[in-house]
Amino acid sequence: MTVVGSSFGDVLVETDVSTVPAEPPDDIIYHHRVNYLESLKNLWAAREIIYTLAERDFRAQYKQASLGILWAVLSPVATLVIFVIIFSRVKSFGSQGLPYALYAFVGILCWSFFAAALGNGGQSLLNNKALLAKTQFPRECFPLETMCVNALNTMLSWIPLALLFVIFGRAPRLATLWVPMFMVIEVVFAVGVAMAISSIIIQMRDLMQVLPIITSLGLFATPVIWPFSNIPTSYHLTGGRLVHHTTVVAGHVHHYAHWVGGITINLQMVYGFFNPLGPIIANARNTMLLGRAPEWNLIFIATLGALTYLLVGYRIFKKLEVNFADIA
Repeated sequence: MTVVGSSFGDVLVETDVSTVPAEPPDDIIYHHRVNYLESLKNLWAAREIIYTLAERDFRAQYKQASLGILWAVLSPVATLVIFVIIFSRVKSFGSQGLPYALYAFVGILCWSFFAAALGNGGQSLLNNKALLAKTQFPRECFPLETMCVNALNTMLSWIPLALLFVIFGRAPRLATLWVPMFMVIEVVFAVGVAMAISSIIIQMRDLMQVLPIITSLGLFATPVIWPFSNIPTSYHLTGGRLVHHTTVVAGHVHHYAHWVGGITINLQMVYGFFNPLGPIIANARNTMLLGRAPEWNLIFIATLGALTYLLVGYRIFKKLEVNFADIA
C-alpha cells in the first residue's frame, strides 16, 4: 500500500508486489543515454582519487617482494635475455645494423606497457569490485589508475636501456625528442583497449582466461622482435597481371616478378590503424637509434587508430557501467 499526494489530499493506492520486476529492463541497462561531457568533468574532478589508487597499488605491488621495486627493472631485462638467446641469430629478425639487444629492448619497453595495460587494466574493475558498490566516484578511475602504475614501472625500465647505450658505446640521437609524442599515442591506444576490456570482462568472465593468450600471441604479431619494414607497403589485392623479368648481374641470373595494374594496398597503413603499436615501435627505433625523422604518414594512421580505440572503448565502458556493481 502506498500513499500518493494530490491536490485533493492523500490518496491510497494499492500496489501488487509481484508486478515489480526483479531487475531493471535491458533497455535501461544497455541503452541509457550518457552525457560524455559531464562524465569527463566528473572524471577530472576525481583525478586525486586516481593518484591515490595508483599509489596504493604501486606500493602493494612490491610490498611482499624480496627485491621490491627492482622487479620493475629485472622483468624486461629477463625478457631481453631470452630474446637475444633465441632470436638474435634469426636472419628474418633483422635489426637494421644495430645491436640486437638495443634494437629489441626498445620494442620490449613499448610492448610491456601495453601488455600490462591489457592485463591489469582489463581486470581492474574485478580487482576493485568491493569498492564498486560502496563508492560514487567515476568507474573510469580504476582502469586509469593502472595506467599510472604501468607508467611508473615503464619509467623504471628505461634505466637498463640507458645502460645498454653505454655498453654498446652509443648515445640517443637528437630525434629522440619525438619519442614522448609516440608514447602519448600509445597511452591513448592502451586506455581505449583497457576501458573496453575491463567493462566486457564484468559481463564475460571467461575473457579473463583468454587475456594471457592474447598477450602472448600479440607479442609475436607486433614488431617487437622483428622489423616493421617486413610488412609490405604495396600489396597486390586483386586484378592486374603478373609480369616476369630476368636480369643477369655479375654472371648470375635473377628471376623476379611483379604485378602491373589491379588494386594494391599499403599493408603498413592498414596494420598501423588496427595495431598502432607497430608504427610507434618502428618510429621509436628510427628516431632514437638511427636519428631519422618520424614517418608522419604512419604516425597519422597510428594516431587515428588510437583515437578510434579510445572513443569506441570509452563508449562501451559508459554503456555498460550502469550494471557494474550488480554483476561484479
